[in-house]
Amino acid sequence: MRSFKCSFSFLLASSLSLTSIAEQGTPTLDNPFQTSFRKLPQKPCVSLFTRDGRIGCGAYSRESMTGQLLSWTSMMDSSYYDVLSKSLPKFIAVVDEYEYNYQTVQQIIDNSDSSLLQGILVLNHTASSSASLSSYSSPAPVSPRGEDTAEAQLTPDNDYAWNANGDGLILKDMYGVPTGYVEDETIAEYILTVADRQASDFLSALSNEQANVFDEDIKTFPPIMGEFNMYMGPEGMNSTTCLSWIDTDGQWRPKCLPLGGTSVLGLAGSPYERGSGSANDDGNENSKQPVVMVATNMDATSMFHDLSSGANTAASNILTVLMAAKLFGESVTDNLLDGLQNKVMFAFFQGENYGYMGSRSFLRDVAYPGFQCDDNASVAAMAKNKDDDNPKMACLNPLRHDLDFMDIGDIVTMIAVDQVGILSDNKTFYVHDSGNGYYGDIMTGMSSDDWTIQSASAGSLPPSPLSSLFSLSEGAVGGIVLAGYDTAYAENSFYMSHMDSSDRVTIDLESIAKAATIVARTALAAAYGDANDGSAADTIAELDADDETLNSLAKCLLQNGNCNLLSNYAKMERANSRSEYDADLGIGPSLGKPPSYYPSVFDSRNGQPFVQVNGKSYGAYTASDTAYGDNTDDKFLIRPSMISMSLHGLLNDYLGRGGSDGTNDSAELETCSSTSDCSKVEYCPNNGDKSVCTASKVCVCSRAQYHIALDEAIIPSPNNGTGVFVVSDDDEGVSPMYTEPYWSNDIGVHVFRSSGGAANWTLGVGIVASVGCIAATIYLNRRLRKEKLY
Repeated sequence: MRSFKCSFSFLLASSLSLTSIAEQGTPTLDNPFQTSFRKLPQKPCVSLFTRDGRIGCGAYSRESMTGQLLSWTSMMDSSYYDVLSKSLPKFIAVVDEYEYNYQTVQQIIDNSDSSLLQGILVLNHTASSSASLSSYSSPAPVSPRGEDTAEAQLTPDNDYAWNANGDGLILKDMYGVPTGYVEDETIAEYILTVADRQASDFLSALSNEQANVFDEDIKTFPPIMGEFNMYMGPEGMNSTTCLSWIDTDGQWRPKCLPLGGTSVLGLAGSPYERGSGSANDDGNENSKQPVVMVATNMDATSMFHDLSSGANTAASNILTVLMAAKLFGESVTDNLLDGLQNKVMFAFFQGENYGYMGSRSFLRDVAYPGFQCDDNASVAAMAKNKDDDNPKMACLNPLRHDLDFMDIGDIVTMIAVDQVGILSDNKTFYVHDSGNGYYGDIMTGMSSDDWTIQSASAGSLPPSPLSSLFSLSEGAVGGIVLAGYDTAYAENSFYMSHMDSSDRVTIDLESIAKAATIVARTALAAAYGDANDGSAADTIAELDADDETLNSLAKCLLQNGNCNLLSNYAKMERANSRSEYDADLGIGPSLGKPPSYYPSVFDSRNGQPFVQVNGKSYGAYTASDTAYGDNTDDKFLIRPSMISMSLHGLLNDYLGRGGSDGTNDSAELETCSSTSDCSKVEYCPNNGDKSVCTASKVCVCSRAQYHIALDEAIIPSPNNGTGVFVVSDDDEGVSPMYTEPYWSNDIGVHVFRSSGGAANWTLGVGIVASVGCIAATIYLNRRLRKEKLY
């Protein structure tokens, strides 16, 4: 809900955009008639709720929080601070990003009256000459997703200190301390100059033993102020409370959405026969080829979610697994894979940094304990196809838009990838093994004269999708993690920080290329299983760091998430979906430029699948008055994010070229401009197999699938629209339940010069504006009282 508020500084000031000012030259508030920067370009630190409470930042209420901009370092460096702190006005603490850590934030809170501290502005470090890598602290805890976090019960060895520079700021509840990050260097420099000058004014007054630091004679200009509008829910809120919120009129109106999205998986080789059920349905555990999974996360996080660049913690992982899939698809035919002991599946899991959402959603559905569709709720994904032979199936409740995952064989191991773009030791990878040793030995055996691949000495599993498999299987199924670190994350890798970006760190494409080669070869050796004779290295060629596809994808994933390459694959996926489902949902949210890998909230715009029944959309459906299928237009739909759609198309392209023309050789691929051009190809003949057009304009066999990434304790509310969720009756109380509160579109920071006595000339205009404010306030009060938030 959008909040309404009136501010004389907004209504009366001659407002200018700081962005345009920065483009024109040095920003300033010292020019005549220029008294306001209407909306400061910044990225907010937002609140998140968990099942236990709140983490992150936010204002006390919908009322703005306004204070003078003061440099915190300048004040704390002064011997007069003890006196100064007793005389401060309402203020906003301005800090350099290298100073923004748990210790500094706690210092600000401890040394400031809560009624005076109005927020914190964090500035790009280039504005400060004191920036130093030695002062860097990762905002993540020392034990990521470990003890004292909301994910503690999900992480094996949850007390291991992987993140040596971690201080846990990202877990701190900073209710009442709204915070924003100013990225633009020119604007940050100006604000730092202002904050330093204003702090010096106070310190100078104290040194001259001025009794009142607010005396007009010590002010050359009226002070420059900041105003935060960052309300993100009331005190004492948690995910359960906000999802179940009841207004005073008795209406259920949730105040948050769960985090989530869409994971993407791709199977190398022919697909499993549709409708054949899980591997153990007939009591014979060997009735299907088991699966070797190659997996990584596709998300990142930071204190400022719009700046979750994840260069090393997300982009390098995605790039490695994607190129491994490409190497695999180029080197191995479906006929060969279908005859091996195991199949191979490549997976990009969403929401891993928020409770392993993607991997746990998938693994719980596939095997632990396995998905259970309600009685009579398994239906054709498109009602018009219900009489076809073996149509694609879906489930009305719990809603799944595609049940093909139920046909997957047993998962025998997982090869996970983590942070291989920055190495702790030159040309050295570390293999973290869950304990079996077999697959680790295969990988370490691929060392060469130039590269070392050695067993890690940590004796613990780092957080990765393998953590989910190991935990859910109770240690029965394990695997390995290929990583760029041994006992702790690489120094200055900026783990879980907005500084983990391509303009702050250098991602080594030679390391990525080598890691992709190692992963692809190990996956093939694992597919051979007991028949592995060491020939995988000969089958899969070495990836070169100068590879054109590698470098093009790197630019997209590290610098510009809106690049043409990703955009073209997403557009083709949109066209394919429109062709299959007779519906155009468009393309989901993009990564942006620079990319941000924050998963965002889970709704129909970002990966929540839904069912259309008689023209209405539902997040899940159990109603009997109108049966699904009575209308032939009934169908299941999904609109993933742009990166999920792009990965789906890329996996089809990379893994779908091994279709056979009846020999052991791959067929010559047909060209296409749309999937309709692929209707007559003969190299995708298997049950459940189909041909699709890719952005590279060739017909390939479909190999990719989507799967929801959602906290296991949260489910869509049946017979309600999308974006409405409840806590499951089967909640085991172990998952973190991350949710994000609703917040208005006008959240932001306003910087202006206090008008002082110079505003008298605007009195007439102010009176008129005040009348409008009063009317808006009365209207808002009535709404907020009803919602119990006023």
